[in-house]
This record gives sequence, structure tokens and C-alpha cells, in this order.
Amino acid sequence: MTGGIQGVRLTGVSNGSPADRAGMRAEDVITRIGRYQVANLRDMSAALKSYKPGDEVDIVVLRAGVEHRTTVTLGRRGE
Repeated sequence: MTGGIQGVRLTGVSNGSPADRAGMRAEDVITRIGRYQVANLRDMSAALKSYKPGDEVDIVVLRAGVEHRTTVTLGRRGE
């Protein structure tokens, strides 16, 4: 990301997806997945690979500059 903020910006969230059920929205910036800091897409991929579908994971996002925490029950890719 640019502007000094590190993380992965969501361009959209599919209806009914695990992210949607957890209250995540388009333009949220993921900064942490579980115990892993997320600065970029590589970090996000590595963090997600350390979990399996069905795991509950705490996620931290920035939304309009405000930090939000939520818990996501991971699904399979494309779910």
C-alpha cells in the first residue's frame, strides 16, 4: 500500500463469504491475521496458509483510518 499504511486493501467482499459474515467491507485494509502482521499480499498469503478451513481467526482491519477487530471462520478459497 502507499501513503505509509501497510496492509492489504479489499477491493470487494462477496455476499455470503466468510469475510462478509464477519462484517468486513470493500476498502477495509487488513493489517493482521491471527498472530501475523500483514504488510502486503505476500504476508497475507503466508498467514492464511498457516490456518485451515474452519479455523476461527482474529482479523484486524483499518476502516476509514479506524482500527476494527473481528473474528472470521475461514472457508475454502472462493467460498
